[in-house]
Amino acid sequence: MVVQSKTPGKIDAGPDLSPAARATYARAAGAVLLVAVASVAATHIGPAVIGGTRASGTSNLTTIAAYYSHPSMLPFWWQGGISLIAIVLFAALFRRYLHTFAPPPLIAALIDAAALMTVAACPLYALAVGLESAMVQIAAAGDAARPALLGVFAAWDWTYNSFAYFFEAGYMAGWAIVAWRLNALPRWITAVAAITAGGHLFNSQVLVSHLSDNLTLIPTACFFLWFVSTGIYLVRGGSRTRAAKQ
Repeated sequence: MVVQSKTPGKIDAGPDLSPAARATYARAAGAVLLVAVASVAATHIGPAVIGGTRASGTSNLTTIAAYYSHPSMLPFWWQGGISLIAIVLFAALFRRYLHTFAPPPLIAALIDAAALMTVAACPLYALAVGLESAMVQIAAAGDAARPALLGVFAAWDWTYNSFAYFFEAGYMAGWAIVAWRLNALPRWITAVAAITAGGHLFNSQVLVSHLSDNLTLIPTACFFLWFVSTGIYLVRGGSRTRAAKQ
């Protein structure tokens, strides 16, 4: 799409707001999001099947060592790198999809902020799987290495099970607001995003409050529901004809 510049004699190339461009961005964003979902699911389900209930909020070295004493977990965390690439691609493509709704300036800025928070969370995800992989190596070294295991575990637990939730709450709230404002996703999917944002803010304080890690499961289920439902909706072309809500 070509638009006339405010400067006489110049022509600027603006964003393509056509239904075809919107559908292209939607399908690409949906495809990489579903790839991310599959990779993240494998990252969590594989180790759970092998080691049982994940250790969290504990300083019991026996419990920690028992969970991380399975080298067969390593391939599941390794392939988690696929999800990191897919999430970054999703943030870029979903941002372009949302901009095809010609958002007003404040909403456009919020789209960019949500995309940045999505990308900013990825180093924490990478650090989390790296620390868990390291704990498998430390656990395999035997009793002499156990004192080091607690320090690595505590770093992983507070990074992944507390502070990463702030980024997730932030970008889910951002996606919820802009999707609702632009009518870019079905209302029920947008509502799930809003619920997830609030739930992950709650999750961030579970370790501080010494609550059960099981309390994080419902917000996490909503998180996965949003990813799957949004991915399916987008990969089918998303909203191809709706105009931005004024």
